[in-house]
Amino acid sequence: MPGLVGYTDRLKKHDSSMLSNMRNLLKYFDWYIDAELYSDGIVNATQTHLGIINKTIAPHHMSNRFSIWIEGEFYNQEKLKAKYNVLSTTDNELFLNIYNSTKSFKFLKDIDGYYAAALYDNQKKQLYLITDRYGFKPFYWGLINDNLVWSSELKGFLGHKDFKCVIDRIAVEEFFDFGHQLENRTWFESIELVPPASVIAFDIDKAQVTIENYWSWNDIKFINESIDEAEIADEIGRLFKQSVEHRVNKNERVGISLSGGLDSRAILAATPETHTPLHTLTFGKKDCDDIIIAKKVSKIKGAHHHVLDLNSKDWLNLRINGVWGSDGSISLLHMHGSEFCDKYKSYMDFSLNGFAGDLVCGGSYLNSNNFEKKITHDIIRKKTNCNKDSFVFNDWYRINKTDPYFVNNRVRRFTNSGLIIVSKYVENKIPFFDNDLVEFIYAMPDRARYKSNIYNKMLLRTFPEYFRTIPWQSTGAPISCPDYLVKLVSFKKKLFRRLKREAGRFGFKERNPVDYTDYPEWIRQEPARGLFSEILLNKSSLYPEYIDSKMVHGHLHDHMTHKSNHHNELCLYLTFEVWLQQIFNNRFRQ
Repeated sequence: MPGLVGYTDRLKKHDSSMLSNMRNLLKYFDWYIDAELYSDGIVNATQTHLGIINKTIAPHHMSNRFSIWIEGEFYNQEKLKAKYNVLSTTDNELFLNIYNSTKSFKFLKDIDGYYAAALYDNQKKQLYLITDRYGFKPFYWGLINDNLVWSSELKGFLGHKDFKCVIDRIAVEEFFDFGHQLENRTWFESIELVPPASVIAFDIDKAQVTIENYWSWNDIKFINESIDEAEIADEIGRLFKQSVEHRVNKNERVGISLSGGLDSRAILAATPETHTPLHTLTFGKKDCDDIIIAKKVSKIKGAHHHVLDLNSKDWLNLRINGVWGSDGSISLLHMHGSEFCDKYKSYMDFSLNGFAGDLVCGGSYLNSNNFEKKITHDIIRKKTNCNKDSFVFNDWYRINKTDPYFVNNRVRRFTNSGLIIVSKYVENKIPFFDNDLVEFIYAMPDRARYKSNIYNKMLLRTFPEYFRTIPWQSTGAPISCPDYLVKLVSFKKKLFRRLKREAGRFGFKERNPVDYTDYPEWIRQEPARGLFSEILLNKSSLYPEYIDSKMVHGHLHDHMTHKSNHHNELCLYLTFEVWLQQIFNNRFRQ
């Protein structure tokens, strides 16, 4: 990140200044590296990036015919070169060499990567937009006056002179219902995300678009015979360590955002011992459980652990910038740790992230009534309270599993937003979405993953010193504990919270060593209190065009006077208003 921008110009109306303006909207710092402003009179494209990966000149050309721009990286280059018998030194070159030799995009299913790409064939007058298997590298597209326009960030379209910025009312509904948009919808009418595992082909002469999936979940073949859980756990452990090793190269500055959970701890444990120095960073209130646990596991690894104090004074201001950086895709309430991106950059170039490990390995979205079932609208309603029946479950979803829906919506549209913000400073790597690991895990029966059964076994067998005696922040007990002890510890935590709330009613305050934030109370304190009031009560606010201002004012009043907690709603309101000000009035962008 930040990424790619471009457009076709069939009538040759625009000069290079428009392309430069689009790119500048993705450029957060002067130290970013800009690619050339490419134009052959019809196709105009460029890129800006962090200068950490794919440092070669972009675009990469071949045979005076093909030009390619890639944002991101591949992790299995040697395997690809061996399978397709090609030579290359960069991902751009590798992509074009395989495509040129195979004359198709079938090879894309073999790429283990985290990337988006734009490919131009000037002979066929075809432009292709390509996403990785899961579409985690954001890539937006739309047709404007019969021209294809694309950008790695939604804000890039604001630099196109023919773009008319109209807010999608359904997107507003989804944002306030779920905290994010669904499927490929964006804030802007007529602009969508490129679907995961997809190739969008644009015929320039005909101004026609076709979209094809090159991979679907149905490509995964189920394990039908009975399984030995110990053997399965060992194989998952082997594949997970292999995934981390593929994402950690010598002489790279690698770090881990380490919480008190299981997923980031597993990555720390799997990071090769030869990779030093290794930095871990944990944010939260002073002496919270996350920090205590992270400090213990960092000591085992010999990593340099850094504590980032999250408090009532400085949690909000930088999150206003995060709204711009995330294209308003997530409530600022959930931008945990975004205040410390500059710290991340000072210790690392690559951040290993435990992104969605609980879903992939732990089956966190599984329901025992839905084992080995295709996703349906009824399942979605029961799990998410989403009453929409408008989802089109295309070939990408074609598998007797419900998880693909949650990967594509909850993970891709919500969880991923945190990575998007961090990606303005460092490159992210997400080991739990390694192709071999995902294919093996989803070949298993759902019951094996249910309630983290096989995941916990893998962690205890593969990394015992990290998990056998050190507690999990979520329960307060190690995952090796029997269920009855875990329930006892969880009950104790809930009781403590309740007693603390009751004591607070009578003026007694007690330090809470469990939670790493206290957003409801922080919003009532300055400087957040003043900022919420200033923006949401302003007569020039833009949000009343889309949502009921009386409701917003009522929630603000009731929260500030302790009548009720509306911190979630208030942060959604503030995020929405800031985003509207950013795109329509050029405010709050810095």
